[in-house]
This record gives sequence, structure tokens and C-alpha cells, in this order.
Amino acid sequence: MQSDALSLLEEAVHLLREAGFTSLVRHWTGSVPLAVAFLVCWNSVTGGIATDVQCVGGSLALALLLVWMHCRRAVFAGRLMRHLSGAPAVPWTFARAWRFTALQASLAATKPLALFIGLLVLFPFARVVAFYRSAAALGDRPDLDPRQIVQHARRLASLDFGQTWKLLPLLLLLLLAVFANITLTVAMLPQLVRILTGYESALSRSGQYFFQNPLFFVVVLVLTWLAFDPFVQAVYCVRCFYGESRETGEDIRVGLRLLRAPIPTAALLLAAGVFCARAADAVSAVDLQQSVRHAMQAPGYAWRIPPPAAKTTGPTPWIVTITDRMVNGLKNGLKELGRLIMKVLEWIFDRLGVQPNPQGGPLPSTGLHWSLYVLMAIILAVLAWAIYRRRLFQRRRAHSAQAEPVPVVRLEEEGLSAGRLPEEAWLELAAECLREEKLRLALRAFFLANLAWLGRLEFLSLDAAKTNREFELELRRRARPFPEARELFSGNVAGFERAWYGQHEVSRRQVEELREHSDGMKRILAPAARETAA
Repeated sequence: MQSDALSLLEEAVHLLREAGFTSLVRHWTGSVPLAVAFLVCWNSVTGGIATDVQCVGGSLALALLLVWMHCRRAVFAGRLMRHLSGAPAVPWTFARAWRFTALQASLAATKPLALFIGLLVLFPFARVVAFYRSAAALGDRPDLDPRQIVQHARRLASLDFGQTWKLLPLLLLLLLAVFANITLTVAMLPQLVRILTGYESALSRSGQYFFQNPLFFVVVLVLTWLAFDPFVQAVYCVRCFYGESRETGEDIRVGLRLLRAPIPTAALLLAAGVFCARAADAVSAVDLQQSVRHAMQAPGYAWRIPPPAAKTTGPTPWIVTITDRMVNGLKNGLKELGRLIMKVLEWIFDRLGVQPNPQGGPLPSTGLHWSLYVLMAIILAVLAWAIYRRRLFQRRRAHSAQAEPVPVVRLEEEGLSAGRLPEEAWLELAAECLREEKLRLALRAFFLANLAWLGRLEFLSLDAAKTNREFELELRRRARPFPEARELFSGNVAGFERAWYGQHEVSRRQVEELREHSDGMKRILAPAARETAA
């Protein structure tokens, strides 16, 4: 796990940019309804216009929307985790959706109380935050039941205690910056509308009472949460990914998969310093050792080096000193920030000519000249056209990158390697040969599909120079606990060599038998491969 909290924040920013706007929409579909319902209930309760029945109904609606928000946040976090690991999306089933909703409902019910208790005790607060954020990141995993998700999240939250506490002050500082920006934007919005359009409303005439209204700060807090919460979840998704990689090495697997991608992607990774691979016909032992030492000293592997032991600085416990400094610094910072905001607002309203007290008056008789409206319409049209062209260009580039030409393969070719095509392509060739009654070629296509599947699960290392006997020996080493799968593969090898090299007539029964053996191997080895990946 990376020990630098700033690196996690930077990677979270890159992750949100790469995930795209559609990922944020998954989060906002849950958080925006909750925010709107909260504002409506707040205004009704504080304004004294809500009855007891309406308060009960509003509370029930907020509870249901809170569960819905947690579900959508977990879907958003799961999409980020799949983007980091490169894992494919798994279709939803009724049983999976039921377990997922039940887990998120229990987390939504216990989170406020757990955070409140953790804040009172203070010592476990960072771990409590990390636990619930990690549970949201793991909640979309179909291979884990709710009990395993909770245990896994608790174990990830306990990793690197110092990093969990370093993240909170940094996130708090960024949160204050976002809050200040949104406060200034919302405070200036009525005056900006009046300046640009000439329309004067009750909000623009209210002066300083507009932002002195308690509802104003509630709206600003809600908008700040909507803008900042996806980033916080992305930070903890990156933290979970590196925490799991300490045991599974998933970050190295992702890098290796990216190195097998086309040349531009690999070159980008080499320039970024994530992986460094240099192909050569012959490498001396001295050069190889120097390269290994250089790679181990790279910043990307700094999380594997244990942190130095903490030194005692005095009789006062370090947690007491840090807590006092944080509380005093937070108090002083909030006071200075409040003074700065008030000075900026007073300066802005003085320049805009806004009176400190609300004064009524008639609406302006005339607005802006019609040419200014035409100019604003042209600017908006050009902006919309530019956004449309950009999105169209991105879609075409993504489509051209995905539409890679499929290599032409002749099943009669000698020395054909199973790594030339994925398993699905071999199965399509086999089905086509069966329709054309080319049973011998169909048998070879099914056998190569079996090899490609074993290579994808890393039970075999596909190489055109390897013989079937070498494949059998390699599977015997890597699938030692599964003798049934090894026997099925040996039967496939014997049947294929007897039909392909013996020049015997191939029957449809032989083809079906080889396919049944391959399906039996999948039923045996696929669960083991998923457990290893988990």
C-alpha cells in the first residue's frame, strides 16, 4: 500500500477523470434525490408548516432515500474498482441484488451512530471512516457474501494506521476549499443574474440577508457534499485497491495486462514510470541485477518498504499532542476563514452597489439590449456545438481503438498456437466447421479453445514452441490439487493427437467428447481460479 497520502489523492483525481462523467452520474442518481428531499424536509420543519404526519412521512422517505444513496454509491465505487483492476462487469441477478441491498441498508443504519461514537472517542474515528468507505468499495463484488465483505473491509481499514489519519486532515482542507468556492458562487449568483440579464428578483434585492438566512448555509453544505463525496469515495477505492494488492499482487497483474496492450498504451506506461520493460536477445547477470535494484527503488514500489519506527519525543503521548494541535489549528483556521469570507463578501457587495438592508422597489422597465441576448445565444450555441464535437470525437476514437482487426487463421496451418485468438474466437470457428461438416478442423478448434481458456486462467503458458506433452506436465504442476481436471485434459490431448496426427476419420461423437471434457475442466478449475483472484 502506498504510504504517501498525497499520492492517493492524486491517483483519485486521475481515476475520476478516466472513469468519465457516466460514473459520476451513478453516484448523483442516489445523492441528488436524497439532497433534494433533505432540503424540502428542512424547510418544512424549520418553517413550522409541517404536521406530525408529514414529519413521519418525510422521515420514512429520507430513510429509504438514504439506503438508495448508499446502494448507488456502492455501484459507483464498484465501477471505479473495476476500472482499476480491469475486471469485467458481472450481470445482476435477483439474489445478488437482494444481498447487496440488505448489506447497504445495514451499513446506512449503523454508519451515523458509529461515526458519532468514533468522533467522541476520536482514536478509532479514522478507522471507522475507512471501514465504511471500504465496505462501499467492496459492496459490488459478486464473489463475496455480506459477511465476507464486512470482514474484508474491516481488515483493509486496519492497514497503515498512519495513512488513515493523514488522509483526514488533507480531505478536510480540500473540503473547506470547496465549501468556500461554492459559498462565494451561490452568494454572488443573484447579483450576477441581475448584471447579465437586468432582471432583479427578491434574492438580488435582499442584500446581505440572502446569505445570512440559515437555509443558505444548508444549501451550500448540501452542494458541497454532492461535489466532494465522489472524490472521497474515489480516494478510498484507490486505497482498497492497493491494500488488496499487498496480498494478491493485482496492481502488478494490471500492469502486465497493460503491457500486452497496443504500443501507444505501453509507451504511455513506460513514460509514466509505472512499469519498465526492456526486451533484448541476451542480458547479462550484472545488468539484470542492476535493473532489479533500480526498479525496487522506483516511487511506485515505495509502499512495499515498511515505514521507519516512530521515535519518542517526550513524556507527553503523541496522540495528545497531535489532537491538541489539530483542534487549535482548526479553530484558528475557521476563524480566519470566516473573517476572510466576510471581507470578500463586503468588498463584492460594495462594488456591486448592494445596500446592506433590503429595500423594495419596482422592477426595471427595460432590460438589456436585444443584441446582447443574441450574442449570449450565439455563445451558448457555439459552446454546445464544441461539447458535441468533443464527445463525438471521443466516441469515434474509443470505437476505433476497440475495433481491432481479427487476425485471419487457417485451421489447416501447422504450428498454430492457441494464443493467436481468444477462446470465444476459437469456439466460433469450431461452430462454423461443425455446420460445414468439417469435423477434423472442428476438433482442432475446440482443442485450441481449451488451451486458450487454460492460458487465460494462467494454468498454462501458451507458446507455439511447446508440445502437448509439455502442456500436460505444466498443468500437472499448476493444477496439482485437481486430478480430475488433469485426467480430462490428458484425454483431450490423446483424442486430438490420435485424430489429427493419426489421420483417422473423425466422428461427431469424438468432437462432442472433447467438448464435454473441456466443459468438465471449466466446472472444476473455474471456482479455484476465482478464489485465487479474490
